[in-house]
Amino acid sequence: MKKVGKAGFEGTIYVTIDTEMDANIHWKKGNPVSFSSILTGIPHILRPIWDEFHITPIYFLSPEVVSNRKCCDVLKEEIKKGAVIGAHLHPEYIEPEKVSVIKVQEEMFPCNGCTYQTEHDKILNLRNLIEKNLGIRPEWYRAARFGADMDTIKILGRLGFKFDSSFTPGIDWSVKGGPDHSEIPVNSYEILHHKEGLGIWEYPVSIDGKRFGLVGKLLPDHWLFYQWLRPTHMTYAEECHLIRKLKKKGVKDITMMFHSMELMVGKTPYVRNNWMQKYYIWRLRKTLGYAVKQGYRSYKAAETD
Repeated sequence: MKKVGKAGFEGTIYVTIDTEMDANIHWKKGNPVSFSSILTGIPHILRPIWDEFHITPIYFLSPEVVSNRKCCDVLKEEIKKGAVIGAHLHPEYIEPEKVSVIKVQEEMFPCNGCTYQTEHDKILNLRNLIEKNLGIRPEWYRAARFGADMDTIKILGRLGFKFDSSFTPGIDWSVKGGPDHSEIPVNSYEILHHKEGLGIWEYPVSIDGKRFGLVGKLLPDHWLFYQWLRPTHMTYAEECHLIRKLKKKGVKDITMMFHSMELMVGKTPYVRNNWMQKYYIWRLRKTLGYAVKQGYRSYKAAETD
């Protein structure tokens, strides 16, 4: 039986995790490479939360994760428990034109940092790597740094993907060399390319305007000042406000995102000590619980596959 929230409202929450190697508090990737958020964070921190709230997580896997045997062992167990696997293209970490993890100075937006053919070949190689090492062909995709545009969507359609979650409503990344998502709607929708008959369902990250009310409009146009369904920088009160706001607008599909390494102490700027880790996990749990109370139930793969 489906869970129905207040006033009979029923929606779906998509919980998505950009699953990558560890970084540090300056967002620099480690040398040597480590994967604590996958080897420890997934089975010991996230899995109990998924079980508690009956969440089907969508793990967007970066190439270096899929190339690591121990990570694949953990992810295979997640697949057995119903988790969905998606592709997450960090173009530096896969052929063609692969760059050593420890030599990457600045990560690129895939859609603008690669030619059309190179982006195509990298996504194809990542799809094939996932299929080889995890035994499934991914149908979900998210670009690193949200670097996707309409050419990316065409590539996804040609390669057999069905769903994308790369777009960030209201945010223009062009000042940093990325795509302009400022006109992207917050609701899910099908992207059709009529000449080729390709259709990809877009599930944009749930972002809806600036934070801090009227004061927020005066703040710089930086992603940190936008309202995301993301425990990274949002307070629990803000997350609740955003969920209510989206529900009031009739948005039936909401998409939460965060990075796997944000859970771990010292692996991103957002969790620098044990207290910050506990507070992050608390925000994640409370936000999921609130979404359920508001009538949003977890995505189940069988519903759209």
